[in-house]
Amino acid sequence: MSLEQLAAAIVAAWVSMRLVDEIIKPLWEKAALDKFYLKYTGLVVGAGLAWFTGLNAFPVFAESALVGRIVTCIVTGLGPSFLYDLVDQQPSLPT
Repeated sequence: MSLEQLAAAIVAAWVSMRLVDEIIKPLWEKAALDKFYLKYTGLVVGAGLAWFTGLNAFPVFAESALVGRIVTCIVTGLGPSFLYDLVDQQPSLPT
């Protein structure tokens, strides 16, 4: 993983989470919409933010940078806690 791109993905995930919490969630509750779909709204906001900034935190997909961007968008849309868990649980290489 590219640490710079990963850090940018974490920031984008945090920004999208805050946007959803502060802008979309109150409007969602005011309209009395089903809260089940609010999570997917956050996914769309985070993925859109990552896509339009051109983030690719997974250069392991060197053959197709598009795959890395799509995976980064999904991971960013899932939120910062998912990204922190992803960083904390990297498998260790055998010695």
